[in-house]
Amino acid sequence: MKLIKVEAHGFKSFADKVTLMFDGGVVAIIGPNGSGKSNINDAIRWVLGETSSKALRGDNMEDVIFSGSKTEKEMNRAEVILTFDNRDRAVSIPHDFFTISRVLHRGKGQNEYYINGELARQKDIKEIAMESGISKSSLAIISQGTISDIAEATPERRREIFEEASGTSMYRVRKIEAQRKLERTQEALDQITVLVQELEKQLKPLQRQAEKAKIYKEKTEQLKDVEVTLLVHDFINFSERLTVLEKDAKEFEFVKEDLETRISTYEAAIKQKSTIINDLEKTVETIQNELEKVKNDITSLEIRSAKETKHREMVLSGEIKVSTQDQIASLKELLSELSTKISSYKKFISDKSTEISEIQERTVKRSSSISELKRQFTSEAEKLNRVKSRIEVIKEVRDNRSNLAKGTKNVIENAHLFRGYKALVSQIIEVDAKYARAIETVLASALQHIVVDKSETAVAAIEFLKQNNGGRATFIPLASINPRMVNEQHLVVAQTQRGFLGVASELVQSDSEYEILRRFLLGNILVVDTIDNANRISKLLEKRYMVVTLDGDIIRVGGVMSGGEASQAVSVFGIDEQIKELEKYIPALEKNLATLSEKINNLEYEQQKDITYSTNLTLEKTSYESQHELLIQKFDDARVKYQQLSDEKLELEENIDFAASLNSLSLKRSDLNASLRTQSEILRNLREELYQLNFKKSEADVEIRDILNQNASKIAEKARAESAIENAKKRLSEQYGMLFETAKEFYNPEIDFAVARKLVEGLRQDLRELGHVNLDAIQQLEEVESRYNSVKEQEEEIVNAKNTIEEAIEEMDKIIVDRISQTVDLVNGEFKFVFAKMFGGGMAEIRYTDPENLLESGIDVIAQPPGKSIKNLKLFSGGEKALIAISLLFSILKAKPLPLCILDEVEAALDEANVIRFAEFLQSLKTDTQFIVITHRQGTMERVDKLYGATMQKRGVTTFFSVNLSEAKKLVDENTNN
Repeated sequence: MKLIKVEAHGFKSFADKVTLMFDGGVVAIIGPNGSGKSNINDAIRWVLGETSSKALRGDNMEDVIFSGSKTEKEMNRAEVILTFDNRDRAVSIPHDFFTISRVLHRGKGQNEYYINGELARQKDIKEIAMESGISKSSLAIISQGTISDIAEATPERRREIFEEASGTSMYRVRKIEAQRKLERTQEALDQITVLVQELEKQLKPLQRQAEKAKIYKEKTEQLKDVEVTLLVHDFINFSERLTVLEKDAKEFEFVKEDLETRISTYEAAIKQKSTIINDLEKTVETIQNELEKVKNDITSLEIRSAKETKHREMVLSGEIKVSTQDQIASLKELLSELSTKISSYKKFISDKSTEISEIQERTVKRSSSISELKRQFTSEAEKLNRVKSRIEVIKEVRDNRSNLAKGTKNVIENAHLFRGYKALVSQIIEVDAKYARAIETVLASALQHIVVDKSETAVAAIEFLKQNNGGRATFIPLASINPRMVNEQHLVVAQTQRGFLGVASELVQSDSEYEILRRFLLGNILVVDTIDNANRISKLLEKRYMVVTLDGDIIRVGGVMSGGEASQAVSVFGIDEQIKELEKYIPALEKNLATLSEKINNLEYEQQKDITYSTNLTLEKTSYESQHELLIQKFDDARVKYQQLSDEKLELEENIDFAASLNSLSLKRSDLNASLRTQSEILRNLREELYQLNFKKSEADVEIRDILNQNASKIAEKARAESAIENAKKRLSEQYGMLFETAKEFYNPEIDFAVARKLVEGLRQDLRELGHVNLDAIQQLEEVESRYNSVKEQEEEIVNAKNTIEEAIEEMDKIIVDRISQTVDLVNGEFKFVFAKMFGGGMAEIRYTDPENLLESGIDVIAQPPGKSIKNLKLFSGGEKALIAISLLFSILKAKPLPLCILDEVEAALDEANVIRFAEFLQSLKTDTQFIVITHRQGTMERVDKLYGATMQKRGVTTFFSVNLSEAKKLVDENTNN
């Protein structure tokens, strides 16, 4: 491979485009100091990938761009192009000729590399340089003043020179890259090993948890088989009992309404009879008084009759006549008056009959209203009884710990023994009613877990249970748990979704010291409004989180779903709040009852008023009817009397007798006695009827009290039956995901229910003793095992990759050792010859600093010029060091020829005799190596194949031209003078 052309534009002093052609052999570039001749060396070094601005004699990389002069403006771009002859295929580029170039733009700081005009990487350029042996760090480019550095170099630096010469530098670079890759592979292996170990740690507890979960599921299935039958049995029994109770309630309503009607009738009749009796008693008293008066009058008349008989016999004849006439006139007047009164009474009786009919019609309507109000009253009373029964049921749940596991109950009862005891989870977490069902469903058995301060307290409690055969309990030590959470990105996604309500831990409340408990139990559980939205969000988050709805429907990690009909059973959350909430209804119900009672009382009062008024009207009407009859009787009697008086007028006139008055009074007494007997009999009968009415009313009162008491107990029993039915439905729905209709298919009425209940209790105890069960452990185990197997495969792949890299490094080490040892041996043989020729004798040798480690050993140079002792190379003079370095360079080129070698004034420190030897040796090497020599020594110029001169015709701008030897001497003289 040969360099056949260098093109530069904008690089350093090459403001004008520079093109140098090379034909092989030895080419010298000469020119005065400051003419820019060494910039050719820098340009070639720059293209080959030099990144150090200091190595290019600048402060920063942009210094390589022409900075301007008095006559030329600064340039914004530097470009250098090298063209090579590759017909010997020294470089694995499939072209006979190829170019490499580098471009830098001012202000951008970004280099561009090209191969054959196509954009390439700096790495590609460096690989070409290393492959051909002309990289910037090889012996191909010896910069001005650095030849002696080879002699003074450290053994390690000399090692690099020999690696470049042997062609192993490329392997060294590849080895470094392989070692870096090995480090990255080892890091990846370390990371995946940690992951494997972590997964192995997870596998063991997960395997135990999965086995525990399997046992739990088996026992749960056993429990399901038996308990579903028991729940269906309870549901059927309580439903049948509820049907009977509801039928009894309807019969109660009918009986109660009948009794109330009878009592109302009895009360009305009693009042009516009482009023009539009072009136009759007054009538009897009046008759008795009148009878007494008549008796007195008769006695008085009898006395007077005896005294005045004689006198009256003498005078009464005329008086009686007058009296009879007066009586006839009086009877006439009485008949007229009685006729008028009879008409008036008849009208009064008719009016009262109409009014009584209206009142009766009004009382019938009012009775209907009273019955409706009483129905409402009974309904409200039943509501009140149901609320009170519900409160009793809830209080029973609150006060009764029978549903707690034996171990949990024992710990609670002996909590004073454990200083770190806190409470049950259900007592710590507070939940709004809106979220109660959701939170209760997801926590499930964890609600009975006991919260303690630290694991030592839990250990003490467990030991206590063991020593006292106290059962089992599950503990949550606050100091040992870690919060769970939803991935932040997943949470952001969930928050944008319709129906998302929040993370469960943020929807409950507790004291601040229990925040970690909330996040441990609920931190990775999402709450959503409906099952449809829950299903959509679960799928969106790849089923990585448990999602629960407000109705308690659950979608677990992995997609398992459970749910069904919502239950009205008592929630364990906020029992006191539930009681308070129910108690809020009591005042309103009692107020409604009071209002209805007041309305009923008012209507009954109005009804009673109408009944009393109607009774009074009836009595008054009856009285008027009696008086009407009496008036008619009096009218008839008066008319008869009138006729008698008229007929007996003459007789009276003729037979005046004092006994007439006495006879009249006697008749009246007889009438009064007869009337008294009649009224007394009526009064006796009425009193008997009143007694019977009061007796019947008392019986009805006792009967209604009895059925009310019976109904109250039945209402409570009905509430308990409804609660039992709801609890059975809730257990079927929430625990087994069944509707009653589905559960009936599993019903076995032939089992012994007493034995079944004991079996259920035993299975529940077994499940409680299992403690906390991770139901997701089986799926988690499958996932972890799958991940473990996958990671294990990756680990094996990385181990294989590591082994491959290590094998490659080992192979490269072998190549490096083989080639470096071969090169050192070859160069060592040449070095002795070249050194002796350059120095005219003497001895020189190349040695390893560590012969036992040829892979890393440094290289020393031992030199002994003629007549001198062996000493450190740094102690030789500058000329001697330069000549030793040149001898080493020529030895390497003889043993391992390079296609190109650029020497920038390397012979400057040599005397003329040695310059001539130097130049002649170049000629002996030019067959295998192309030399570009930057020089100002005549001995060198005289022995090269071609000369280029460098000059600055324009200040600051370098130009090149071909020169002959005489011109070269002139340039040398100018340089000397300068």
